[in-house]
Amino acid sequence: MTSTKVALVTGGTRGIGYGIAQELASAGYSLILGYKENHQRAEGAKAELEETYKVRVFVVAGGTEEEATADAYFVCVDENFDGKLTALVHNAGGYFGGRSTGPPKPDANGSWFAGWEAYEFYHNIYAKCFLRLVEKAVTRMEDERGYIVAVSGVGCNSNASPSLPYFTPGTAKSSMEYMVRSYAKQLAPRRITCNTIIPGMIDTDAWAAMKERLGTDGVQGMVSRLVGMKRWGTPKDVGGVAAFLCSEKASFITGVAIPVDGAFHLK
Repeated sequence: MTSTKVALVTGGTRGIGYGIAQELASAGYSLILGYKENHQRAEGAKAELEETYKVRVFVVAGGTEEEATADAYFVCVDENFDGKLTALVHNAGGYFGGRSTGPPKPDANGSWFAGWEAYEFYHNIYAKCFLRLVEKAVTRMEDERGYIVAVSGVGCNSNASPSLPYFTPGTAKSSMEYMVRSYAKQLAPRRITCNTIIPGMIDTDAWAAMKERLGTDGVQGMVSRLVGMKRWGTPKDVGGVAAFLCSEKASFITGVAIPVDGAFHLK
């Protein structure tokens, strides 16, 4: 199994990240997939991708909020791919406190700020991790053959109205989106691209709490009301756009934020 293209995908073994991994593998990329702690799922994803797409796949455990995890990704790049990286996709995310229990509520004063501990948590996962990854990745990318993609969230830029319950993680993703535009400008002379994808309502485990609370009919009603195309998106819907942005077909596209949301941002 050989490939001259190598992609690092954080949060790449489940949900949107796995959809991205599938589409990149189908385009001939060998992969380094980051994941936090679900070792069984990570090994399963590795086996599925290697068997289906005949590419090399490595998995690296650790929380993206930790600097040591970013270091481990690039040890894997250096040891297994001679220090050469073609694409970086920062997709990993997380919930302060461990898992989503439904939308947060404002405090007694009407503030949606979840506190400084949560603020630092989200900035470590999104903005700080992205900064660490890009600074390392660009030293391993060839001119005219490098692609960087950040996965952001709805309402983190002017494409859509801000989501108040998303205030605290949104500040971190907004910072990451600024970095995307800045890196796009910095790296343009090297012809390395840097772009953002903004998924909408994508059918993953992240919606489990919402589905449990609203029930099947309630959730479908919400999708029909909010999504112009009146359907859930799939991880591979997002993955197809990521794979396009990590290809020569998108070599003249940089510094943009692309909604992948079935017209959610037009509601």
